[in-house]
Amino acid sequence: MSAVRIFLSGVASASHLLYVGAYVEARLQAGDRIVIVCLGFSRFLGRQHVDLDEVRRGLPTHPALRIVGPEAGWGGLRGETLVYLAVGAPGIKPWLRLKRANPWRPLRCVVVDEGLGSYGDWRARLAAIRREGGKGWRAALRAWVVATAQRILADQRWALYQPHGTGWQVEPRIAAWFRARQTGVADDARRLYFISQPWVELGQVEVAQYRTLLDELRHMASVAGLALLVRPHPAEDRAKYGDLPLDVTDGPIELSRLAAGAVAVVGFNSTALVNLAAIHGRPVFRIELPALAVVEAGLAPRQRSLLDAFLPLPRPAGELASWLATLPGATP
Repeated sequence: MSAVRIFLSGVASASHLLYVGAYVEARLQAGDRIVIVCLGFSRFLGRQHVDLDEVRRGLPTHPALRIVGPEAGWGGLRGETLVYLAVGAPGIKPWLRLKRANPWRPLRCVVVDEGLGSYGDWRARLAAIRREGGKGWRAALRAWVVATAQRILADQRWALYQPHGTGWQVEPRIAAWFRARQTGVADDARRLYFISQPWVELGQVEVAQYRTLLDELRHMASVAGLALLVRPHPAEDRAKYGDLPLDVTDGPIELSRLAAGAVAVVGFNSTALVNLAAIHGRPVFRIELPALAVVEAGLAPRQRSLLDAFLPLPRPAGELASWLATLPGATP
């Protein structure tokens, strides 16, 4: 049994805690006694979506685990194994500060997934930074620094998807953690589950166009004898959904029993869509939207390979009706 102090950074959403939790659970099962120091939280579209209380709810409940905030400081106690656990990519500044606070001591840097972005290159990260408002040389420098830190500082990638031959395979320990954390109440309703993304808020799609898409999805679901259920992104303005039913189950999409039990799932290129197909075995329909052609073109080869390994090729939304008709249980 080892005493381990984990310094955690980069958490921006509840979904990030799934990957962190899987890593922590594996160490607990190995017999480690763990203190997690949350160094701070990242923001998305100018907002912080996670706090220390949510971290405590999202990670394992175990007598050998203690979770504290930044007031615990940057130094480790004598005899502790020190780990810098970063979401997506290690931050150079936190890494340097940890090294200064713990001179001559080994510091293992472990990187967990942030989502699809973890499988991109610096160009794909630059495109994502620009979509979120980054501009000019600062955006390019940030993308380069993140990619460089990932390459130089990371000692281990604790990733859900691992290269295997010419394709990909699912890391079973992380997948098992996902399945074990399911929340909400399953029922017998037959649903088409739509995973939304903040394309309107990111300026990629006009709100009128998005509402038209929503109307089409509801109509095609109804024809197939299904009820449309929408899962909004935390960064979205929900007003555009009007009277559409929403899944606002606490926690990430992958943990919602309503999503895992849906007849089919529809969405764009996203981590959640891949996870529902790969982990829960849901039939998925990937929407091709002309307004997102630039986003699609900006995918890195590894991202495209991962998407294609677990998802069907993107198709226009108008083809959803014929696709639904081929699924067992989709028609009345």
